[in-house]
Amino acid sequence: MSRTKCIYNWHNSGRQVFYDGATFETLKAMFPVVYYDDFLGAGKVTIPAAGSPAGGLDWVKKIVATATVAGAANAASGVVQCALTGASAEEEGILYHNDQRNFDISKGLIFETRIKVSVLPTGIAEAVFGIFVAYVKGPDNVAYRVLFTVDGSGELFCESDDAATPLSVTSGVTLLATDWAILRIDATDVTGLKFFINGARVAAATTFPYAATGANAIVQPYLGVYKASGTDVCTIDIDYVKAWQNRT
Repeated sequence: MSRTKCIYNWHNSGRQVFYDGATFETLKAMFPVVYYDDFLGAGKVTIPAAGSPAGGLDWVKKIVATATVAGAANAASGVVQCALTGASAEEEGILYHNDQRNFDISKGLIFETRIKVSVLPTGIAEAVFGIFVAYVKGPDNVAYRVLFTVDGSGELFCESDDAATPLSVTSGVTLLATDWAILRIDATDVTGLKFFINGARVAAATTFPYAATGANAIVQPYLGVYKASGTDVCTIDIDYVKAWQNRT
């Protein structure tokens, strides 16, 4: 039988979504606004610095200290890697859209990425994957965000903050350094955001509201690694980023 499956009424949105029945990767979402980057081609190896986006490239990197953000050369399917080097300092390596925010949580936004935490965080280092408003240093300092985070054990947490109800709840899933995982954040219902890992809903017992509207619901992708101090390390591999929503 075909691996391609379809949900004809995606979370009561009235829209079709096609997905891989084996991996649960979304293949095609029948929404008006669809974004997809597989990080393919030589132009994705060198990521420009924040504040200096290159023509035709959505992404920039925010570097604090000696952290790195770059496309992996000759990586099958295209991969961007963010890494802390272990320097004794605050370090951050973030991949984002240079504060060009084009996605709207209030319009049923769904964000999806395939990742591997190839070097699990040590100490206080952490990995983050999700959406946020404008860049500020340190994930915990972002007032409006919806994220998966990974700690030193490889445990994945689900986080949301609309400046009214900050939440951080374990997903119950722990990753090995060899595991690829498909992470999805579903805001088709802003009164209860949903988190999925490899097609399975996680943290379902917790209600994650996102009550912020207007500018505070307009977001961008946010993926990377951070530590406040010390010599801790972490490396993440990002295979793709997808997002889709209703038109504003």
